[in-house]
Amino acid sequence: MTRGRSIRSTPLRLTLILLAIFAVAAIGCLGVAYGVTRAHIDAAIEADLEQTLDDYRAIRDSDALMDRLAAAVSNTDPEVRILHFLPGHGDPISNVDDFPPVRGPTIVAKDAVAADDDDDLADSYLALGEQVGRGWLVVAQSREQVIEMGEIFVSVLLMGVLPALLIAGAAGAWIAHTARRRIDDIETTLRELTGGTLSARVGGIEGRADDLSGIGHSVNQMASAQEALISSMRQISADIAHDLKTPIQRVAVVLDRMRTRTVLSDGQEPLLDRALDETDRIVRTFQALLQLAQIEGGAVRDRFRPTDLADVARDVVDLLGLDAEEQGFDLTIAAPTDRSATIMGDRQLLSQLITNLIQNALTHVPGGGPVTIVITAAPGDVTLTVSDRGPGIPPEERDKVLRRLYRLEQSRTTEGNGLGLSLVSAIANLHRATLTLDDNAPGLTVRVRFPNPRHA
Repeated sequence: MTRGRSIRSTPLRLTLILLAIFAVAAIGCLGVAYGVTRAHIDAAIEADLEQTLDDYRAIRDSDALMDRLAAAVSNTDPEVRILHFLPGHGDPISNVDDFPPVRGPTIVAKDAVAADDDDDLADSYLALGEQVGRGWLVVAQSREQVIEMGEIFVSVLLMGVLPALLIAGAAGAWIAHTARRRIDDIETTLRELTGGTLSARVGGIEGRADDLSGIGHSVNQMASAQEALISSMRQISADIAHDLKTPIQRVAVVLDRMRTRTVLSDGQEPLLDRALDETDRIVRTFQALLQLAQIEGGAVRDRFRPTDLADVARDVVDLLGLDAEEQGFDLTIAAPTDRSATIMGDRQLLSQLITNLIQNALTHVPGGGPVTIVITAAPGDVTLTVSDRGPGIPPEERDKVLRRLYRLEQSRTTEGNGLGLSLVSAIANLHRATLTLDDNAPGLTVRVRFPNPRHA
């Protein structure tokens, strides 16, 4: 996956684009240089051929021309130059057996020339033909210089440009990998911040002034401000809960003394019991708020130990099983017994998470029914699911029920303070677990996926 992301990364794509531009520019420049040089050589050969034809045209005497051509043919190597004269009558004078008829400047390949020994011919010729005397004279010059020059340019390409491309590509890949790694650090920090780890910071940016370091500094500044703000809000929430918890408990004590030490008139005792129940509910709410603040602060992470989630779930089911049965629920559990569901966590908090999920089902599912707890261990994670057959939670409400004190409209008449799933979410985040609420068709399935330390 990391390799795939590196291939798709912007730094590597930019590197490949720059390499492509460099390759096109280098090959284009070599191509233009080759074309100009070849044209210059061909022009020089053509000028030499025209001069040769002019020299032969200047000979007015036919016998002298024939003698001159015969002498030249006998002394001219066809691999370098070909002379092919077709007189008006008689045999041709030539240092090859046959040569194709040409007029203007023409490039003739070796295959078009007939000679006793083809190995003595050049690969191609630049030929020029004109009327000389009473015959037609074709003069062809070997283009070996052009061919050699092309080979030189290919060698320059292979030995100069390609190694440069390879070196630049390796350097670009290393730079892209370094940039991708730094971008991954920033993305990891952002994911941790999103997941609630407000202490996460981008490292390795001290003393650097590049753009990625600037982004890292901005992320760290944002994280520091967010951490300070959340810490302040949590502290205020904890202080309010702590300060109000004690006087409310005192009110509860006063109400209890009133009930036990005074004579109540008709109708007062039910009202007093109701007041005691409400104060007890308020105390539990504040206690839950204090616990939320402690969990979200992350201080309890120091208590994490290898914990068998299946063993914790079985203990909770044993504890709540009788009460669930009395309410008409069938509480069942399916979990491994080989300790493969061991995770890093706090046993007390994990027990509370499972308890809250089960009690949520017992509270909000009218008429009883099956409540199933399943724990599965996979190579990458350990998953806890709690499923019921109740009314479920509408998809648009599933994010909202994880907020503090939020309650669904149909749940307002049931017992609770709207903090049960908030505590579950906070405990899951503390354990770096993923919490999802799904439809059980009908009912609700709560799935908590914990990272497996064996494959971390």
